[in-house]
Amino acid sequence: MRRLRVGLSRRLKSGLWRGVSVTAAMAMIALLGLIFWTVIKGSLPAWSWSVLTTPTQGLAGGLENAIVGTLWLGLLTMLGVAIAGIATGIYAAVYAPLWARESILFISDVLSGVPSIVFGYVGYLAFVVAFGWGFSALAAALTLTMLSLPYMVRNTYQSFAKVPIHLIDSARALGFSRARTIWSLMWPSSWGGMAAGSILALSVAMGETAPLIYTAEWSQNLPSWDLTHHSVAYLTYVVWTFIQEPYPQANALAYMAGLVLMLVIGAVSFGARVREFGRAR
Repeated sequence: MRRLRVGLSRRLKSGLWRGVSVTAAMAMIALLGLIFWTVIKGSLPAWSWSVLTTPTQGLAGGLENAIVGTLWLGLLTMLGVAIAGIATGIYAAVYAPLWARESILFISDVLSGVPSIVFGYVGYLAFVVAFGWGFSALAAALTLTMLSLPYMVRNTYQSFAKVPIHLIDSARALGFSRARTIWSLMWPSSWGGMAAGSILALSVAMGETAPLIYTAEWSQNLPSWDLTHHSVAYLTYVVWTFIQEPYPQANALAYMAGLVLMLVIGAVSFGARVREFGRAR
């Protein structure tokens, strides 16, 4: 009888937690769907191919310059984040002594809590003013790199730290060097975490406005591909600025910019997940 009660209690608890988990998941999906529906509904008046192929003209026109500028800044930022973030994360997980590892992780956690506008002001003083680059893609990309670097460092460190120690010891016992152990054993096992970190870093970078106002300013032209002394357009400026205007056309363009940004980030995330699944197989 007692065993029956215990079994019934366990089943009730299991069912309760399962119900809570399913409810929470459905609520999250519903919230995401509500956001998508709101953005899609607001952008409907701006749905036309010309919006994607025409530069912004005042409070009207299209989003070609903002889309290309956002992709340009995202590419530059990811280059910096991937190189510096992966290298720092590997050093913290494999090479660093305890005091250095704890210091790196502490600094990374502190930086992840700094408001983005602070990074923007620091980037303005350092890159725009002190280095004399002016409002430019390089100044903006380095500022976004500083902003999103902690996420890449933390994810890389955790991914490499989770590799089973007995696999590493086995590789070293077979005569693998530390560099070969990292490349042949730890790197493939840590790809998923690094992919997640890169997606998170890219999402954070592409969704920012304040740092770019201080470092990239705004341009109604396509990017010149010069790294310095040329302003760059970006989608979040359209979202932040045009949504406040009293003109329906400008509001629709702001919603359209938000929709394009969400689709770009979603496509990057989907592509990384597909590649991760292919590597796992």
